[in-house]
Amino acid sequence: MPGLVSARAGRVAPMELADLMRVAQEANAIDIALGIPQQGPPPSAVLAAVGALQDGRHQYAPPAGLPELRRMIAERAGPIRQWDINPDTEVTITCGATEAAMMALLATTDPGDEVVLLEPYFDVFPGMIELAGAVPKPVGLSQPGWRLDIARVEQAITPRTRAILVNSPNNPTGQVLRRDEVLRLVELCVRHDLVCIADEVYEQFLYHDSTHISPSAMASGRNRTIVVGSLSKSLRMTGWRLGYCIAQPELTAVLRSVHERTTVGTSHALQAGAAASLSEELYTGRALQHRRDAVTKRLADLGFDVTPPDGGWFVLAGTETLGFGATELARRLVSEIGVLVAPGTAFFTDRAEGERWIRVTFARDPGATDEALDRIGRFLSR
Repeated sequence: MPGLVSARAGRVAPMELADLMRVAQEANAIDIALGIPQQGPPPSAVLAAVGALQDGRHQYAPPAGLPELRRMIAERAGPIRQWDINPDTEVTITCGATEAAMMALLATTDPGDEVVLLEPYFDVFPGMIELAGAVPKPVGLSQPGWRLDIARVEQAITPRTRAILVNSPNNPTGQVLRRDEVLRLVELCVRHDLVCIADEVYEQFLYHDSTHISPSAMASGRNRTIVVGSLSKSLRMTGWRLGYCIAQPELTAVLRSVHERTTVGTSHALQAGAAASLSEELYTGRALQHRRDAVTKRLADLGFDVTPPDGGWFVLAGTETLGFGATELARRLVSEIGVLVAPGTAFFTDRAEGERWIRVTFARDPGATDEALDRIGRFLSR
């Protein structure tokens, strides 16, 4: 509709999975594309949320978030980052990590600015950057192992670059940045006066000897890092849409101004529920270690090219050795055998590169996941 739609909104393409999800729903397909935990939130969270509603907590919560929830997040997040986080001035509760990342982009970039984006990336990131009026500048991670090439990142920086958007543990690859990679990235941000937006929603999901290192844990990175976090994964409440930003007070003040002019605040009762359960043991990678190993091995046995993920909930599996492009394979799997996977085209700017990969989650019901892999095996064997 020329003249009625903004140029930046018009550039944002529909989600790659949308059509496939409609077909999957009609076919009652097994979904191993989306990261949805098998179990629901802790019972204490549900009871506390219901109790908050029954007690009449139906109106606005403080825009920055309930003090008790901010305090508990600060207590959980601080030791990981060697940072005595102030919940009053450095933590903001958001409507999911998606809003947190959008707030960070709106708070730190102006129209026409550039944001360096490590690729493969979480599929919503390029569109979010464009909606903020900025320009995504993807920089590919290097094979083998999806490692950070700091020289390649620096080559992408121009006078218009304002921020680097980092996702570790990474969705879709499961790659976790090593300490030396994080250190070089922070040095780069300091040298070029850039903000580091660090999406760390999977920080609790690490496997074998992997260690999560946040740019905010580096002394020189703390005052220029915005941490984007989520309670969706560690409390198994993806539909509650509770995320947060952690940043130094000066950045937090701007983030809160953006937050107040977008969503104003987050659900009062659901925040109360989350606060009641954060004192319990979190859902972490220990619960998924076996499934990560089993699904990774099974995909490799089926002929996919697989790098075992260091963290997160997903495996990015290469299809070239099987003779399929990702789009064709994903469509045939859902329509012919009732299995939904995510085509890799959603995670790469170059569609030809994306056609080499599919994404599979190992966080879903184990029995259903195994059945889906059995079906894929039968499909490939014929």
